[in-house]
Amino acid sequence: GPLAVAGILSADLGQVILFGALVSIPVTLVACLASLYAGKKYYYLPTSVEDTPENQNLPSAMMSFLPILVPIALMLLKTVGSMCKLTGTPALILNIVGTPAVALLIGLLIAAVGYHNIFPEDTKAWGFDGVIADAMKTAGQIVLIVGAGGAFSGVLKASPLRDILTASMSGVSIGILAPFLIGFLFRTCVGSIAMVTAATMITPLIDVLGFGSPMGRIIAMLACAAGGMMVFHGNDDFFWVTATTSDMDTSIAYKTLPIISVLQSM
Repeated sequence: GPLAVAGILSADLGQVILFGALVSIPVTLVACLASLYAGKKYYYLPTSVEDTPENQNLPSAMMSFLPILVPIALMLLKTVGSMCKLTGTPALILNIVGTPAVALLIGLLIAAVGYHNIFPEDTKAWGFDGVIADAMKTAGQIVLIVGAGGAFSGVLKASPLRDILTASMSGVSIGILAPFLIGFLFRTCVGSIAMVTAATMITPLIDVLGFGSPMGRIIAMLACAAGGMMVFHGNDDFFWVTATTSDMDTSIAYKTLPIISVLQSM
């Protein structure tokens, strides 16, 4: 979602990650405080945790975080190199390894090496029935959801709704609230594809709302993403992934996740 939105709004991905990380600090603190309160009120222990054997092989903390942190660091380095106007071979290398697809591929390879170090006897990991295939099935579902969101966005873009939004927003001086409200509206109505759809609808409004500069596009993207965190509920795949992977009862999920998502968004 964020990758797609950054591309749709032509926002620099490295700067999006940098400023997004800063914005995520208070969002994470709100989530921690709210989850501590909800955890005390609706305490339970997932079955998967209860059944985990104590002697199970687990990766180290460094190996667990490297597949996530390395791609982020590479994309940030590419952005820093561009901002510092780096030239020559170092700039060429950073431009290659800092490209999102390449950076994420490097993260995948690190994760594969880490898995092999823990389970060297698993010769079927890269087969059709192995863990890599299972991970690709999960990732494939996400790609399909984003693709469906892009198709739906194209339908909305071709419909009169885009012109109606442009005309209505152009006469209202609400600034950063415009992308926030559009993100909130689509998140509540259509769920997972909200961020991509909202970004598509915001694109013709960028200049009208005063977000035409590079930093303005990043602000618009972050506002759109903040609105897109509003009200996780039954039409959202993240809602069901969170509920099912943590063995959370659906009634508890409805009592906690939508409320916490609203607090994070605001």
